[in-house]
Amino acid sequence: MDLHIMLEKDSRLSHQSKRGNQSAVSKWLFTTGMLAHSIAICLLCYLSSGQLVNTTGALLYHMGMPWTDAVVVTSMLGFIYLVLILLWAFSRNGVLRTWLNVSSLMGFSIFMAWIIGALA
Repeated sequence: MDLHIMLEKDSRLSHQSKRGNQSAVSKWLFTTGMLAHSIAICLLCYLSSGQLVNTTGALLYHMGMPWTDAVVVTSMLGFIYLVLILLWAFSRNGVLRTWLNVSSLMGFSIFMAWIIGALA
């Protein structure tokens, strides 16, 4: 099956795939840029989920759960947090919107971890 049939008619990807006159350097730059973007977004999502785990653990401990149980529960929740954040991040339409959303989530999670840590 041809790639043009599988994509929407006016999408950017189908428009780019129809152009055959791209140089090898521009294709390499595009591929390298997308790879760097994906790795950076994955790292930001990992940091965000880590801070959410810290926040959740501190909240559970302050709500009366024993410390060891809070650590175990939040360790398991960390995997769910990471998968959900990654799915959410890569479902965004634009690169700028993805960076803005993931960066704001990371800032919010760091702020919340700081607030919860200050209350301890």
